[in-house]
Amino acid sequence: MTQLNQEARETLRWAGITPGQWAKRHGYESAKDWRGDECGCTDDRCIGYHHDATDECGCLPALIEELRRDERKLAAARPVWTAHERATESGTVEDRAAADQLAAEWIAEYNPGATWHGLTARGIVYRNQWNDRTWLIYDADRDSIEPADVTNETEISA
Repeated sequence: MTQLNQEARETLRWAGITPGQWAKRHGYESAKDWRGDECGCTDDRCIGYHHDATDECGCLPALIEELRRDERKLAAARPVWTAHERATESGTVEDRAAADQLAAEWIAEYNPGATWHGLTARGIVYRNQWNDRTWLIYDADRDSIEPADVTNETEISA
C-alpha cells in the first residue's frame, strides 16, 4: 500500500484533515489502506504523470478545495430540503413558491449548467447541459450530494 508522504500529510493537516479522513473520503477504510499516490492525489500514477517527482502536487490542493465546495454545497442544500418538506406538508402555494425559489438559487450557485431541476421525494434532481440524463444531486435519505443517475426512475418528471 502507498503511504501519504510528509508533504501531503502537512498539506492535509493545514486543511484540518487527517490522513484517515482523507482516505475515508476516497473510499478506503484508513490511511493504511490508501491506494492513491503518495502526494495525496487519488490517481495512483500522479507522480510522473501529473507532475514530476521533484515538483509539488497541484492535485491535492485542488481536491481539498473540491471537498470544501462539496461541504458548502451540502450545507446549503439542507435549508432547501427543509423548505421542500414544509411545502409538502402545508400544501400552500406560498410555501411551494419559497421552496422552489430556494432550489433555483441553490442550482444557480452550485450547478450552473442545469437545464432543468426539481424537488422530488428522494431529493433535488437536475439535468445538465452535457447530456439528457437526470441526476439526483442531493439525496435526502443519505444527506449526501454524491450524484446518482436517476434518468430511468419513474418518480422523476420532466
